[in-house]
Amino acid sequence: MKKKADNREIREKRSVFERFCSAQENKARLSLILAAVLVVVTIGSVCTAAIANNAGVVFPSENVELNAAEQFLAKAAIESSESEELALVSAEESSEETDLLVAKETKRGGLTGEHVVDVSDLKSLTDEELVAAIKAGRAGVISRSNIETDQSQNQNNVHHGAGGNAPAATDTPTPVPSNVPTPTLAPVTMVNYQLGIDISEFQGSINWSKVKAAGIEFAFIRCGGRGWGSSGKIYEDTKFISNVNSARAAGIKVGAYFFSQAITPYEALEEASMTLSKVGAVTLDLPVVLDWETGGGYRTEDLKGQDFANVITSFCSTISQNGYTPCVYLNTGDINNRLGSYSGEILSKYKLWYAYPYSCYSDGSMYKAGDTIPPRSFSYEYWQYSWHGKVSGISTDVDLNIRILGKTTLNAPEINLTNEKITTGVGQAADLLAGVSAKTSQDQTTTSGITYEIKDSTGQAVTLEQAQQKAGTYTVTYTFKDSFRGAVTATATWEVVEGLTPTPSTSVTPTPTPAEGETTITPSPTPVDQNGETSTDTPTPTPSETEESTETSTDTPTPTPAEEGGSESGGSESGGSESSGTENGGSGDNGGSSEETGGDNTTT
Repeated sequence: MKKKADNREIREKRSVFERFCSAQENKARLSLILAAVLVVVTIGSVCTAAIANNAGVVFPSENVELNAAEQFLAKAAIESSESEELALVSAEESSEETDLLVAKETKRGGLTGEHVVDVSDLKSLTDEELVAAIKAGRAGVISRSNIETDQSQNQNNVHHGAGGNAPAATDTPTPVPSNVPTPTLAPVTMVNYQLGIDISEFQGSINWSKVKAAGIEFAFIRCGGRGWGSSGKIYEDTKFISNVNSARAAGIKVGAYFFSQAITPYEALEEASMTLSKVGAVTLDLPVVLDWETGGGYRTEDLKGQDFANVITSFCSTISQNGYTPCVYLNTGDINNRLGSYSGEILSKYKLWYAYPYSCYSDGSMYKAGDTIPPRSFSYEYWQYSWHGKVSGISTDVDLNIRILGKTTLNAPEINLTNEKITTGVGQAADLLAGVSAKTSQDQTTTSGITYEIKDSTGQAVTLEQAQQKAGTYTVTYTFKDSFRGAVTATATWEVVEGLTPTPSTSVTPTPTPAEGETTITPSPTPVDQNGETSTDTPTPTPSETEESTETSTDTPTPTPAEEGGSESGGSESGGSESSGTENGGSGDNGGSSEETGGDNTTT
């Protein structure tokens, strides 16, 4: 009994921890386990609350109730939370990049659910937040069913803006008198361009084949717009699809534009969304344009600065993210006064369609090669140069444009003359274009397109045939009209002289007129024998009534000199060059006729 009492006393003196370690007391072991769990749960709750409040938790290093394992678990929990926050940020950034990539790869004009967003969410954003979301590709496009339209606001709007007074064709030289040397033309820079128009349903029914034949190579076609009044509802252009398809069928390249009256980024997103729904039904060749315009009483009249830049960015970014090339239509006031310091940012990102009509085209005429374009510090690909164009196939006035494809340096065209002094005999044919060539403004040599004019010593214009038959000094003025730089001239002197031996191909032996009282002998036709062969017998001449002697005639009769003054009566003035000239068929293939016409000259 004493031994048992001693053992009980020893157990009571041991601590709970010692008894737990000796694994001799189940109750003590269970008590310690419950206490440890309670401590862990309590500290875990504190740590979780601290992490949720972004507050650091300081663990007391001397707390005997926290063993090493518990400290490790708590530390691991904190590190895990930090890793989750980093992963969340990384995932958001990756999501932005993925959204942008998906937006760029979205089918052109597709409104099939990609990036269609909740309109109420978009409207809840500030302008800056919405622009940021649009630029990041997270706003997408607005479903067409969520865009309020009103076709009654579809109007034929009038252009506003200042025009220019630059003259047409300033690089084309002014014609000069023929006796003044052609001025030296310095090299000029000329634009390579295409002619174009922009139209809406208000141009009515268009014969696109005639438009193409008139030289038009591209067209911007309205797909819709927004009313300029305070309500500013969106409308569609009812002829957009038919105009696009007909124009492309005629071989004309096509782009689209939306007449914008947006004053907020959300309205610009609406307009871009409606535009995408329209152009998705057709094929385009050229950019999609934000045709933003304003004027007195327009709802856009007060828009400027960053607000204006946000509208342009919202529209153009959305268009770009859906696979089209964006472009913005602006005039000088829009760029300088409304965008102001934001103009550099906008014009560096998007193509510009520049509205600056020249008054010299107000008569409906079209831009021509060599005409000037507005010199500006900013670049523009499209220039609207007239609001009053006249184009075959369109019954109304129409806006005229050019597309600038690049520039070419043009040199002065020239006419090259091998001989600046030409000499021929009276009655001799002359080829005044022999040895004459021209160099174009693009340094190409050609012999076509060169013309000439002949004037006598009195300044009277004469024909080539007239000058060939009359001795004298003539001025030949050559003209070459270059396709780009106008006409240039060059002159040569032409002497037509008496007594110059004509060339064999054009010469005819003259038959002199016999002196008075002289016997003439006219050769008979060449005899033909019974077999039809030409006889070689010398023909017998037929004497005249006053025949005093008989002479033998050859094919070309030998004249008998006059007894008195034979050289004067038989000279060139009486029966020479004039009788053998062109009037009697003396040149070319008809040269033989002059013997019959001018060879039988009998003077009694």
